[in-house]
Amino acid sequence: MSVRLDGQAVDAAEGETVLTVIQAMGQRQVARNDHGQVSGAYCGMGICQCCLVRIDGRHKRRACQTLVRPGMQIETRVNRIAATEAP
Repeated sequence: MSVRLDGQAVDAAEGETVLTVIQAMGQRQVARNDHGQVSGAYCGMGICQCCLVRIDGRHKRRACQTLVRPGMQIETRVNRIAATEAP
């Protein structure tokens, strides 16, 4: 199947998580938190929330706990607060 990762079409396998797709593309830093810091996945099981990304327009989705779906739009390093601030 194909998903879009930061605007780029990438292949993903059924049953794969968003985080494994991101890591397969060579990205080690995944998310931008509410303090503007970029971090990578830490625990890989949804507790630390260091892998929060925007999926299909919804902010703060756990990449490590979300299974990919065909056509999914994944945006990394996006911050919900910064994205809604006026320029």
